[in-house]
Amino acid sequence: LTNRTKKALFCVCVIVDELHSHIFFFPAFAISYSRLSVFILILCGCIFGGLMGENGTNMTCPDVCHCPSDDYISCIKLGLRSIPQDLPPSADSLNLEGNQLRVLLFNAFKRVPLLQYLWINQNNLTFLYPGSFISLNNLRELNLSKNPRLTYLHAHTFRGLLNLVSMDVSHCNIFEIHPLVFSHVVSLETLDLGFNKIHYIPEALRKLHNMTKLSLENNQIEAIGKNSFKTQHMLQELSLRRNQIWVIENDAFNQLNKLTVLNLGHNSLSHLPNPIFRGLLQLKIIYLEANRISIINCSFNSLINLKKLHLNNNHIEQITHNAFSSLTHLQMIHLSKNNLTFIPSYLFSHMSKLKNVFLSSNPWRCDCSMAWTANWMLTYNGAIHGLHCIFAVSYGSTSDVFTQRGVLCPQQEVTDDRCMESSTSASSDPLLQTSLICNK
Repeated sequence: LTNRTKKALFCVCVIVDELHSHIFFFPAFAISYSRLSVFILILCGCIFGGLMGENGTNMTCPDVCHCPSDDYISCIKLGLRSIPQDLPPSADSLNLEGNQLRVLLFNAFKRVPLLQYLWINQNNLTFLYPGSFISLNNLRELNLSKNPRLTYLHAHTFRGLLNLVSMDVSHCNIFEIHPLVFSHVVSLETLDLGFNKIHYIPEALRKLHNMTKLSLENNQIEAIGKNSFKTQHMLQELSLRRNQIWVIENDAFNQLNKLTVLNLGHNSLSHLPNPIFRGLLQLKIIYLEANRISIINCSFNSLINLKKLHLNNNHIEQITHNAFSSLTHLQMIHLSKNNLTFIPSYLFSHMSKLKNVFLSSNPWRCDCSMAWTANWMLTYNGAIHGLHCIFAVSYGSTSDVFTQRGVLCPQQEVTDDRCMESSTSASSDPLLQTSLICNK
């Protein structure tokens, strides 16, 4: 019984009391008023007596659970092997985290049809019968994470979840997902399938046209095809971190024109063809750390709104002069822990919004190939981390730069490098590459 209902019933009782006090003025109707007041008093007594225990606690809460509020039921870590039978129909939140549930039968939650939030994480679920959630038309959030025995999702597992917005099925051992499994949850906006055993981008994702956030982190995915995300036009955040991705077909992200965050860190990418990120016009942050990238060409030229670029912990030896020519909104670039010995002249000079440059743990030569950084740093307003080269700059008609050993460095000018482009995919396999020369 909610507090609002209790207050309403209290008001009814007050009205009855007022009726008693005014019967004196209407003696002709005394019998009628008396009968009415007795009836309402009996009704109040039945409601309060049936729903309130001797100590005044709310008896709608299951005996084994805890109810911190009128509509939230907490049954956390109680060793439950089945769903409690005495769940109140009016509950909108049910937490069954950390129990021993193994199977969800058909219509398992028919007693609580008004649920909006349901947590069944950290159980021993092995199978979800088709239609397990069929009564939960109002459910908005479902957490099935950390059920290590859950390996498969049936086509009708989520039937009935018409208004589901968020689903977490991470940290299970799912290796197969039926292509139609998400056809019942088309309103889904957030989906976490991270830390499973998935080997490919599930075809089932094509049913989720409203999804804005997707995580496939820490699976066993090796390739991203051209049509992997062709229907995810609303997607804003995509995490493919910690997979085994070594192939990305051109235009794989072409339909994701609302994507703002892309995480491809900790994979096996060794080559980034120039068209690979084409279409990502709204991308703000990209993570490519801990891959096997050795050369940076013009792969980022289409990312005109990029603000943060993570390329640390790769094998980068070379960056072309025009590699970042379109990144005028860049605020941070992370190039630490690579194999760079120098940076092309004035690589960052057009980045007026750049605030942080991370360059530590590279084998810098600190010779005249890096002398341009001395003049650039005189006008740069941000922070440079990890570059320990020392140069001397003279002030006169020309700003001559000297190395630490006193060598006068010639003036360097920005040159127009040619970009090597692959017409196939992000792969170092010579059978999959066709090299082209382009001027950018």
